[in-house]
Amino acid sequence: MLVLADALLQAPDRVLRPGQLRVSGRHIREVGNDLRPQPGEEVLELPGLTLAPGFLNLHTHLELGPLHGKIRPSLPFAEWLRQILSLLPSLHSTARTASILESSQHAAEAGTTTILTILSDPAALAGLAGTLPRIWWALEFMDLHGDPEAARKMDRLAAWLSRHPGANWQAAVSPHAPYSASLNLYRESARLSSDLRVPLTTHWAESPEEEELFRTGEGDLRPLLPASWIPGDLLARLESLPAGSLLAHGNQLKESDLRHLAVRLGSTVHCPTTHAWFGRESFPVESFRHHGLPVVLGTDSPASSDNRRFDLRVEAQTFHQSHPKVPVSEIWSMLTTLPAQALGQKNTLGVLQPGAEADWVGWRIDPSDDPVSAILHSTENAEILSVAGRLHRPDRL
Repeated sequence: MLVLADALLQAPDRVLRPGQLRVSGRHIREVGNDLRPQPGEEVLELPGLTLAPGFLNLHTHLELGPLHGKIRPSLPFAEWLRQILSLLPSLHSTARTASILESSQHAAEAGTTTILTILSDPAALAGLAGTLPRIWWALEFMDLHGDPEAARKMDRLAAWLSRHPGANWQAAVSPHAPYSASLNLYRESARLSSDLRVPLTTHWAESPEEEELFRTGEGDLRPLLPASWIPGDLLARLESLPAGSLLAHGNQLKESDLRHLAVRLGSTVHCPTTHAWFGRESFPVESFRHHGLPVVLGTDSPASSDNRRFDLRVEAQTFHQSHPKVPVSEIWSMLTTLPAQALGQKNTLGVLQPGAEADWVGWRIDPSDDPVSAILHSTENAEILSVAGRLHRPDRL
């Protein structure tokens, strides 16, 4: 198929006008501005549209959509967690399944073609046959109340994925957080990540309450944990992480933590609307830059954000308001090339180039505007998108 558009955004400093893509199966074969149809080739004309790579969202909780608005903003983290724990038992698997479908569709309408989502209830997958975006299912583990049977559950997830080969789904592993996952569980998760060759993601250094808990063994989080809980070695947990791990939040990382992460080439997923929802101090993006650590953007949970549609453009706008010195071109990379690299998908996702997956989005923006800024500040749905070469029109979903 040859796709013809008014413009094609390969990178903030490389815009083709007109823009054309030749797609074969699920991959991009050619990119240019003077491609001609081959004999018998299907042609898709998209006048007035600008083509761009699909966004990647590496920290979401798609299954928690029904919790939006159930907890008021600006609560201390420990109180927020207490209320979440009281709400989760009423969130049944069928509601989680419906939330996954609705939330992933909203994300796609806003230009996201790849999602890594935390999966705390595998039963929510039972009714799913497919989702519009490609998804990495990060199976979440805790061992506060006994053996989480991580290896067995990962085997079951792998078996389930094998029964849906056309769904563009893959697995990931997620020890929840240092206060809910022991050093042994982190080591087991790291082993599974290595053996299965899947990403590892974990919540890390999200709140001051966590820092106090591990520093003193006390604080507001302590009453929420079993009486038998002991802090254990936080640094050892960090050192157990495999190379390329994804750390969600990272708000309270110390310089020594950043140095350890730099050795492991990990990435941090910052969720700006959640950061604002809790009223936290400015995210220390400059510290990450100093250590050469990539920061990408995610949407987190509808239970702790006003971004209920999982719109990465809203995260980009919120981040830019808090960090106006960060160039818009760099923010664009936090939604495209950097998360692709963090997933081990460099040159495969987040780019429009020969050999890449055919994950692209068609936006209707003012042709006289800078396309990066115009897309990130747009509020309308994408007009068309492709995931692995399959076309979708949001207005027809």
